[in-house]
Amino acid sequence: MAKRQPGSSNAFNISKPMNYRCQIFHYHRRLSRLYLAVYQGQRSQPAFYLLFTDVAYLDAPMSWLGADFDIAEQSDCIALMREAGLVGDAIERFPDAYASITDYARLYLARTPHRRARIIAGSAAILRGIPDDLA
Repeated sequence: MAKRQPGSSNAFNISKPMNYRCQIFHYHRRLSRLYLAVYQGQRSQPAFYLLFTDVAYLDAPMSWLGADFDIAEQSDCIALMREAGLVGDAIERFPDAYASITDYARLYLARTPHRRARIIAGSAAILRGIPDDLA
């Protein structure tokens, strides 16, 4: 499992994360699960996969260089959730109004050479393989 603390860097503890590239592999919309295939260098087989669960938001290209993910501060996550319409302005007056969402949501930011990929999810983990029905 990835780190869960806001403000964490290298959330997956990947050694030399900029030597990898990520590619969106599969999104299971009914379960809100996002699978990223992570390749080392120019290899054609994934070194591992990243699974994001309870995905609420994704802003990323189909593939990018780097597997260095940070977890943004909770205030940044909430600001993006407001911008995306996932929570309403009532959160300013009633901070606990969306607690069932905001207490568990994390904004994962992937550092890339060009811009950050952004994923709001409840949790994330490294997988060595994927379920047979996705292969």
